Amino acid sequence: MKFSEASELDKKHVFQTYRRTPLMLDRGAGVYVYDDSGNRYLDFVTGLAVNALGHCNKRVTAAISAQARKLSHVSNLYYTEPMLRLAGRLTSLSGMDKAFFCNSGAEANEAAIKLVRRFHSEVLKDGRYEVICFKNSFHGRTLMTLTATGQDVYKKGFDPLAPGFKHAVFNDIASVEKAITKKTAAIMIEPVQGEAGIYPASPKFMRGLATLRNKHGIQLIFDEVQCGLGRTGTWFAFEHYRVRPDAVTLAKPIGGGLPLGVMMARGKLAEGFAPGAHATTFGGGPVACAAANAFLDEVEEKKLLDNVKAMGELITADVEKLRRTGLGIREVRGKGLMLAVELENDIAADAAAFFMRNGVLINAIRSNIIRILPPFIIEKKQAGEFTRLLEEFLRARAGSEKEK
Repeated sequence: MKFSEASELDKKHVFQTYRRTPLMLDRGAGVYVYDDSGNRYLDFVTGLAVNALGHCNKRVTAAISAQARKLSHVSNLYYTEPMLRLAGRLTSLSGMDKAFFCNSGAEANEAAIKLVRRFHSEVLKDGRYEVICFKNSFHGRTLMTLTATGQDVYKKGFDPLAPGFKHAVFNDIASVEKAITKKTAAIMIEPVQGEAGIYPASPKFMRGLATLRNKHGIQLIFDEVQCGLGRTGTWFAFEHYRVRPDAVTLAKPIGGGLPLGVMMARGKLAEGFAPGAHATTFGGGPVACAAANAFLDEVEEKKLLDNVKAMGELITADVEKLRRTGLGIREVRGKGLMLAVELENDIAADAAAFFMRNGVLINAIRSNIIRILPPFIIEKKQAGEFTRLLEEFLRARAGSEKEK
């Protein structure tokens, strides 16, 4: 199918909820994707942080194929080995006690909120239900997680939203303390805000949240849907802060491209669910969990966390060097291979179009912010290609401005 046909079919048959890039992708291999004409693109979007191992990783595709031939789906009324093995590995890696499997990041966050509310209602019986979230956060698009999200642009037209949420200022501990009341059950935070434009929490702020948790007897929920599972150079972003949450949510890369979300909790909070309290038809299915186990195997055996750190440091250093030339870069920020380049002018969309014309896919997340989420397997040459094109774009832009 060619792009022209795809565009017409999309308009005719699909809800227009996405502003799609005018590009018809046909196949992928490693760090590259190919369009309907056979043109190759270096993929620094990775399905929005999903394809951490690149496209069609051999270990993952083999695991999917083998499991699909053996057992593709059963109800969660029965035990399956891939799910139980995955639960053991993830709880061991994270220091959590129990895992709940679902299909997406939004569902994982919804499960965390439900767990906290039920814990306070049925276990502690103290009536607390409010969750403090943060301005500019993003937690999903269900009505509950949409309310938790701290960006009004996503909420327009969906009133009435769910009650019981407040929004404090990110990296401002005083605003969090001010928001806490006798009704507060939990604080929910992305250690690195993703959809806002890649803003890491400060170590001091995260330690402050831990102090407030202990002082007020509330729970800390870390939304690591985008920043977790190696994206920042450690298995979990909370490892950078040495602050362990009471619950953590995951999704994006864990299923190797298949839908899979995870909510984990520890200590007494992990006792908050009982049979029938929460459920899902497809969560923790054998095929998705087989893919997830293969993903973990690949990251561990290939020591990809080391590569994430090294390539992230390389790109950051190169962009910082470019920033000092005065070509219009305001800031480069992030952790590992979760990076943003903030520009001085509103030209991020132009930059993304330029990159695509030159065979690299990036994401213009704001009018002046470029987000890149490269696969964990990139090499120096591919990392350098991003900086080379960024410099070429900015120099061309500066030249055209001078001609005016």
